[in-house]
Amino acid sequence: MYWFSTLPPRPSPTRLQSPPPTRCTIVYMGEKHHENPSTVRNSHHKLLSTLLGSKEAARSSILYSYRHGFSGFAARLTESQAEKISEFPGVVQVFPNRIHNVHTTRSWDFLGVNHHSPKNILTKSKMGDGMIIGVIDSGVWPESRSFSDEGMGPVPSHWKGICQHGERFNST
Repeated sequence: MYWFSTLPPRPSPTRLQSPPPTRCTIVYMGEKHHENPSTVRNSHHKLLSTLLGSKEAARSSILYSYRHGFSGFAARLTESQAEKISEFPGVVQVFPNRIHNVHTTRSWDFLGVNHHSPKNILTKSKMGDGMIIGVIDSGVWPESRSFSDEGMGPVPSHWKGICQHGERFNST
């Protein structure tokens, strides 16, 4: 006996849509309204739990709470969640976290600064007096060319440090 159905096939569990992807999103809230860092962090959890529906979801989504100097947090959000939270009262700006790659680790050469010349930028800028410099802390990556010991002599015998192995870095 043969049986035929005119109904469409039921979707298999593997065909069900996966949840939308999340990405690290920065929620900037401007000036902090509390001096106590715990109070600031709790206000971030409360705001995020309003969006996500529970304190547990907020705690698992939040990656970092900016609570010194200004108020804001980094959290794993979908694109639509980021759009929704940007409309919340007290939220100044919402933007995706971006990774900035450094262009050089040898700034003097990159900028063409010659500290021996009297007409160089250091002299003209009064050695940087009154200048504000921003630093992007990109972390330490032992495999970076900046840490290459090519052209260096042997480790001095009086050196007391240790070398850590890296993924593609042999400390010997």
